[in-house]
Amino acid sequence: MKVQLNSQPRLNKRLQVMIQAKEVYLSSDIPCQIRGCAFCTQESEIQLENPIFLLDNEILEQYIDLIEQSNINNIVILQSQVAHFRKRQQQSQYAQQVINLIESNFQKKIYVYQDEFSIHTQNGNPLILLAKWYNEHRQFLKVELDLCLLTQNYQMHQQSKNLNIKCFTIQDYVKLYENNDLLDFLGMDEEYEQDQQPINNQFPYIQVEECVQQIKQGLLFEGRISIDRNNIKQARIFVKQFQLEIKINQQNRVLHGDRVAVELLPEDQWEQQQKQIQITFDEEDEDDGNNNTHTNDTSHEIMSTNHLQSLFRKVQAQNLIPYGKVVCVLQRTERHFCGHVENNIFVPADGRYPNFILKHSKYDTLQDKKIQVQFVDWPIWSDKPLCKLKKVLGKAGDMYIEGNVILLEHQVEIREFSHQVLACLPIEGDKYKISEQEIKRRMDLRDILVCSIDPVGCKDIDDTLHCRRLENNLYEVGVHIADVSHFVRPDTAIDKEAAHRCTTVYLVDRRTDMLPKLLTENLCSLVSNVDRLAFSVIWIMDDQANIKDVKFGKSVIRSIASLHYQQAQEMIDNPNDNSQLTQSIRLLNMLAKKLKQLRLDQGALSLASNQVKFSFDDETHNPSDVRMYQLYDTNSLVEEFMLLANCSVASQILQRFPSISVLRRHQEPKMKQLKELQILMNDLGYQFSYDTSKLLSESLDQIQRPNDTFFNKLIRMITTRCMNEALYVCTADVDYPELYHYGLAAELYTHFTSPIRRYADVLVHRLLAASIDLESLPPSMSNKIRMTRICDKLNMRHRMARFASRASSDYHTYLFFKNRPQQIDQAIITGILADKVTVMIPRYGLEGTIEAQIIDRMNIIIQGIRHRIFDYIQVEVSVELHSFHKKIHMKYMKNNK
Repeated sequence: MKVQLNSQPRLNKRLQVMIQAKEVYLSSDIPCQIRGCAFCTQESEIQLENPIFLLDNEILEQYIDLIEQSNINNIVILQSQVAHFRKRQQQSQYAQQVINLIESNFQKKIYVYQDEFSIHTQNGNPLILLAKWYNEHRQFLKVELDLCLLTQNYQMHQQSKNLNIKCFTIQDYVKLYENNDLLDFLGMDEEYEQDQQPINNQFPYIQVEECVQQIKQGLLFEGRISIDRNNIKQARIFVKQFQLEIKINQQNRVLHGDRVAVELLPEDQWEQQQKQIQITFDEEDEDDGNNNTHTNDTSHEIMSTNHLQSLFRKVQAQNLIPYGKVVCVLQRTERHFCGHVENNIFVPADGRYPNFILKHSKYDTLQDKKIQVQFVDWPIWSDKPLCKLKKVLGKAGDMYIEGNVILLEHQVEIREFSHQVLACLPIEGDKYKISEQEIKRRMDLRDILVCSIDPVGCKDIDDTLHCRRLENNLYEVGVHIADVSHFVRPDTAIDKEAAHRCTTVYLVDRRTDMLPKLLTENLCSLVSNVDRLAFSVIWIMDDQANIKDVKFGKSVIRSIASLHYQQAQEMIDNPNDNSQLTQSIRLLNMLAKKLKQLRLDQGALSLASNQVKFSFDDETHNPSDVRMYQLYDTNSLVEEFMLLANCSVASQILQRFPSISVLRRHQEPKMKQLKELQILMNDLGYQFSYDTSKLLSESLDQIQRPNDTFFNKLIRMITTRCMNEALYVCTADVDYPELYHYGLAAELYTHFTSPIRRYADVLVHRLLAASIDLESLPPSMSNKIRMTRICDKLNMRHRMARFASRASSDYHTYLFFKNRPQQIDQAIITGILADKVTVMIPRYGLEGTIEAQIIDRMNIIIQGIRHRIFDYIQVEVSVELHSFHKKIHMKYMKNNK
């Protein structure tokens, strides 16, 4: 055993570079893991057999799809390589895919060698040193060693040659030993890149080091490029330090989401903002998951200069729009792209990205297929970026394949759970029984009347409730949440997988689970007539829903009924039903209404969305009907007690863990949009105030139109779009007043009630258990920086899940209208743009645009007929499929009444 002092640069809290030193104990007996070795004591289940492969980082990252589909098995990967990819897995889909492969090591027989603690891999290139050690180790083997190093690095090839180590480029290896079909995964070859002449409007990038210096001097500006979904030629960046938007008219080979350096064009090429009528309240646009609360990008602070201050004063004073050109890509967006092939060109499903050049040996096999590709390069001589095939997803138009495209485009994991993850489940499987020892550690609530109320067909039941009358006009109310943390232990394979997925994603026709189905639909799901483990919050409250006491504890429950919302509502409304369960639900409903009124009195908002529900044909499985989602009082009943539980838990965990709690905050709304809505409502004769959430809530209550129940809901939907996104935060990063949840008018709020489908709730369960001294807090959760990064990832995944659900709804709406040509429905005008109006069909929650002549902010003319905003009109709905891109069109019908 040898002791070595290793030093490593790290950033401190002030972002200064510090050298951190630590002692490392080096070992000479880390095993080789080769089957039949007479020297090593094998410590892993993996037993390597010939041929054995070493792969460098570039091979792993750039050719991971080829590796997965090839005969490259028995792979030795360095622990330092694993650390490299783990560090990048949150920002890079490529790195995440490498980690997925490593963690599924039984399939490819992957052995992780602890090079950081090996005396054989110090003071040099560890891959070369490891290959050398394996070569010298052959004397202990019963068979001749066949070791192969794959790298694109010229120096490593030379070193390997000198040490008599077999070494190949990935291209040479595939051509010699693999199926020729795998050549399509290699991308472009050198013969393709002969013409090196730049094309118009494309010029070489400035070196990154020079860019960084010019950014600091204020000569260049840094930001993430955002490209318009409907017009790829329109792009912009937002410079945070100056709250400035710069439009880009020379994109110079950028992709949406790239972090770029931009040089301003001369001022005579800028534009003055045109004052135009635009009254519209669109839903938030999708991003690529990079807009984190705490970005991991290296953001370079601009030194404030008199020149810059003068420049931005001029921009504001003259209402100018600065224009710029991209001079360097500082960081490419690292994601994969789904789409189809058309005339040997890859066409992405996402309209913000350009068409790609794809080299493939059999283009005819890709026709009518949805495929996934990986960006390779965008040379200066090409008007399109280059890509290589990642995988063929399946036939275009197939509902299941289209669903997969939606999931992949929104970075949702669709692979099966690994062997290591499944190994974390109880070995008894669905025959698992709660032990008597475990029951003794918990509150035994199996004799209490507990039930669940969920949507029809819900299988992953997170929550149940109970209520019983006490003496002195008091009530005991309990919320019992699935105890997922009992099965998902910290830092296990299943915990890491849940932390990666973060959330269950719901599409119209399916869901993609955060956890294996044995947990989500069985052992954790609080189904009726079965003993289940729960984490309970129990209040004592009076008949006005004022809380007198609260306690938290782990419990065992036995639900007596798994109800759906309509079923529970019918029980409440049936005067002949006076069963104990019905009386309990009526008490819950009475208290829920009091709780809701208390929230509204505090300023909580009651908003709305255009969520729709689909019905399906039993034979074709196509949508047969689509309607706005119907809500019952029982929806509100469940919501109120879940909100109360989340608030109570938030207060408890913050009191015990003030710097590492995971809370959910909601900042004030977008005031500019609310101001526009206020002006519009005032023009219509309504009082509309938004100085506080309570005034906004009262204003919304007063906006009514005779014989039009949808109008109030529409204004609430528009108000929802003026809201900022609620975000998970680590309390170390936010001052106490900023933890406020605006929409709920709650000082503190968190997510506790859905641990089957949200990883945030699993973290909160662990915090709550530690706060009442049931369990110790995992050491990993005491790291503030790590908790901040987890919250960033939770926000990204939550956002992507929401967008995926919306995309699925859009796709099924398209399918519904596809089989109903010239469908005529009533629509309401919801907004005014420069030359068109936005409309919504209330029945379907469907939105679109119609060309119009704009008179003023209230009045328009459509085909010679005068209308006002919020008028009802008749529209004809049709759909179009162009290059596999689905579009819904609305046409004004002149016979409007």
